[in-house]
Amino acid sequence: MPPARDRRLPFEGAVNFRDMGGYPAAGGHRTRWERLYRADSLGDLTTADIIRLDALGLKTLVDFRLPQERLLKPNRLPQGTSIHSIEIPFVPDGTLEMLSLVRAGAIDSAEVERRVTAQYRKFGIQHAAEYRRVFEAAADAGSYPLLLHCTSGKDRTGFGAALLLLAVGVARATVLEDYALTNHYRRPVPQFFGPRTSAEVMHTLLSAHPKYLEAALEEIDRVHGSLEAYLERELGVAETVRARLTELLTEPAEA
Repeated sequence: MPPARDRRLPFEGAVNFRDMGGYPAAGGHRTRWERLYRADSLGDLTTADIIRLDALGLKTLVDFRLPQERLLKPNRLPQGTSIHSIEIPFVPDGTLEMLSLVRAGAIDSAEVERRVTAQYRKFGIQHAAEYRRVFEAAADAGSYPLLLHCTSGKDRTGFGAALLLLAVGVARATVLEDYALTNHYRRPVPQFFGPRTSAEVMHTLLSAHPKYLEAALEEIDRVHGSLEAYLERELGVAETVRARLTELLTEPAEA
């Protein structure tokens, strides 16, 4: 069992590929190792990486990237793989407009932060249908090991991973810490930048500020009253489904 400090898997072509195991959960449990993963782009995996990926025995891959993102960086998977890919393409309203301004050097760091925060508030509210599909896959025992990924593994993937951890009783503070780990494993995304993009704007866009995720969760609480109500009403995660997720994703801490 790898210690928490080795949470990142040593892929050469994916810098933010992480195991979600080992987190304390409700009822004296912890999340299982080698069960749920999160990652950035798989388009630059090396031959050694593909062998490493095959050894994980992945059954399901959830890909949040838009068609143009997948066309730019198609996933490199083991030849003849039986991994089931579930494509759930989306970005919150305003994201593509903001990226155009970033490339043109027509937006400052403070405005990027404001817009990203606003986009995070839309994740749970405007994209419940997309995350419902994630939970449908996660509730199926045949989906594991399961990988969530997008381009940088920070935003769409980060929110999906956070919801799954929260649903099985991982503390919100721990979930925020997991989200912030992306700051140590930043994916280069030169396609988002132009010659007029400032270093400060680049840094802000690539940063995983916990306040972004907090904004998303606060919006869920504001609209639905609680995360529990949101999970049940919007994502179809009734008590029986949460119990199944807890069984699939956690184990007794002393195991």
